[in-house]
Amino acid sequence: MHSVIVTGIHTDVGKTRVAAVLTAGLGWQYWKPVQTGSPADRAYIAGFGLPTLPERYHLALPAAPLVAAEAEGITLSWDVLKAPPPSPNLIIEGAGGLFVPLTYEHFLIDLFAWWKLPLLLVVRPYLGAMNHTWLSVEAMERRGMPFLGVVLNGTAGDPSEAYFRRMFPVLGEVPWEPEMDPKELFHRSGLAETVPLALERIESERR
Repeated sequence: MHSVIVTGIHTDVGKTRVAAVLTAGLGWQYWKPVQTGSPADRAYIAGFGLPTLPERYHLALPAAPLVAAEAEGITLSWDVLKAPPPSPNLIIEGAGGLFVPLTYEHFLIDLFAWWKLPLLLVVRPYLGAMNHTWLSVEAMERRGMPFLGVVLNGTAGDPSEAYFRRMFPVLGEVPWEPEMDPKELFHRSGLAETVPLALERIESERR
C-alpha cells in the first residue's frame, strides 16, 4: 500500500485543497475516515471529477468527532476506526489537527500512528502557526511516524514564509486559490517533483 495521510496544524488550513491536488496529481483515490458537518469534503473532491470513497463515520455536527458522535448518541468504535484503509493508493485526510479526539482514549494521531503510513503536514501562516507546526512535528517524531514534509498553503508574500522554509522540510506551496485546477497545481506547487522523492526516501528507510 502506498497511501499518504494529509493532516494539518489546525482546522481550516487547507487540508482538503492539498488532498485534492495530491489526488489529482498522483491519480489515487481520496478518503476521509471521519467527517463531521456538511457538505462532506469528498463532495468538494468529487466536484473536480476525482475518485472518492465513503467515510467510516459521517456525523452531522461540525465539531470534533468525539463531540459530534456524542451529540448523536453514538460512540465511535476504535476497532472500526483502526481497521486497515479500504484500498491501496489513497490520499487520506484527517479532521482538524493531530490531537482531535476520536474517543476518550484516542486521538487522530493514534489512528495515523497505528497505520504507519507516510504523513504530510499542511501549514497556513496564521498567528500561532509556528508554535502549532513545531508541536505537530515533535508529536510525530516522538511516535516514530514517517514524516514526508510540510506543504505551505497560501504563504506567498507572508513574512513568516522564510522561517518555515528554513526550519521545516517544505515540499511545496499551494496558492490560496480554491477554484484552480488541482492537477495544474500539482505541478505548479512543486509537489510533482518532491512528493515522489519523499515517498522513495520513506520506502528506503523502511528497508
